[in-house]
Amino acid sequence: MLQIVTAMAAVLCLAGGILAVAGWRRGTRAAATRQRLSELAGARELPAASPALAARLRDIDRLLPRWLARRLFQAGIAVNGARASSALLGLSFVWLVLAVAIGPGAATVIAVTLVAVAFGVVDYMATRRMDALAATTAGFFDRLRQLLIVGNSLSVALARATESSPPIVVEFYSPTVRRIANGAGVAESVNQLADDLDLHEVRLLGTAIETNLRFGGSLTAVLANLIENIHRRAVVDREVRANTSQIRASAWTLGLLPLVASALVMMTNPEYMEYFIREPAGHRMLIYAAISEAIGILLMRSIVRVTY
Repeated sequence: MLQIVTAMAAVLCLAGGILAVAGWRRGTRAAATRQRLSELAGARELPAASPALAARLRDIDRLLPRWLARRLFQAGIAVNGARASSALLGLSFVWLVLAVAIGPGAATVIAVTLVAVAFGVVDYMATRRMDALAATTAGFFDRLRQLLIVGNSLSVALARATESSPPIVVEFYSPTVRRIANGAGVAESVNQLADDLDLHEVRLLGTAIETNLRFGGSLTAVLANLIENIHRRAVVDREVRANTSQIRASAWTLGLLPLVASALVMMTNPEYMEYFIREPAGHRMLIYAAISEAIGILLMRSIVRVTY
């Protein structure tokens, strides 16, 4: 009876995941069709932002922790009901299948590992995108400064500098430009973007604009100083990464060594791993090993990661 209930639940989870993915694909195709029609109609506007950037963080803070919502936002991953349902149903289906095949303990370990890997992929994507955005910040500030020098207002200069920037800048700054065009304050909009991205360079821009609007002065001179400080920060960052390259290589080696050793043992002696799959004590040892590996990765990451 239990096996029948488990099979029925697995089928329902699989069907729900398929329906959710199908609905998401239909929505994506409809959005692409609307974008294509707008381009054919000759609409002159900034490129549309991705769904993750169009949705504000406050709309998903009720369901996700602040740090996770920001990280998904940085990675450009949209969080909606269809995707969340499909992810939960897919994970539940995998757990049910593994629980029937190898037991609930090992299935839980594998499910937790999959979740940890997903978090790692999201963190990697967000880091890469933020690094790409930070690398283009100096050029964006310089374009903004030049447009202000020739007499453009701050809002117009921000819009034109965004239009002529690389795609990563256009993607993140387009919602801010549209918000300003709809009547929001420049400093408020830039500070909102800085809070969403949690990027040092964007916070500097928001602080500089807010200070200039409140106390006056030359914003072009402030931007010139910011550009110089960003270049100096990039030089220091390259020096730090060069000096810590050996430590980072050691951390990668220590983190991957248990996983590689386990894979080699499984390939060379499969019978040895049956103890961890069949016996309850083996399940507990797998859970202990997974927790220890996760703690070790977090500790080594905190040691290697340099913040300044």
